[in-house]
Amino acid sequence: MKRTLPAFLLTAAVLLSGCSTETSSKSDPTTAGGPPTTSASPSDSEGDLAARYRRAGGDPDVYGIKHAKNRNGVLTLTVWTRKKSGYGSGFDKFDRTLTSFLIGTGVSLDQGYVLNVYGPDGSRLHHYDTTMENTS
Repeated sequence: MKRTLPAFLLTAAVLLSGCSTETSSKSDPTTAGGPPTTSASPSDSEGDLAARYRRAGGDPDVYGIKHAKNRNGVLTLTVWTRKKSGYGSGFDKFDRTLTSFLIGTGVSLDQGYVLNVYGPDGSRLHHYDTTMENTS
């Protein structure tokens, strides 16, 4: 019994730690489940929006775009990209292209937005907040 209890506690700790048997994050992002966001990977509609963005001249590495208001009413934009290190000095151009496209689809950015860009391994590459409380 003395050996069983420590083994049981160790097993319980591992199970409660959040370990999983999901596909490695190094594999293709479209099959790996994507980044750890509200929806783990782009839904069909988010993939379709990204396809329309690419056809309109947007970044060919973008494979998912989501826009929704959070519980505080702030517009949040989530982008899934195959870029591994982000946009670097080209981020401003990427942001302008993305927001111009979204405005063209009827998304209002008048109150600002929070943009999160995720790479193929699920890591957040960019966090950009243009809401009024963060631009003053």
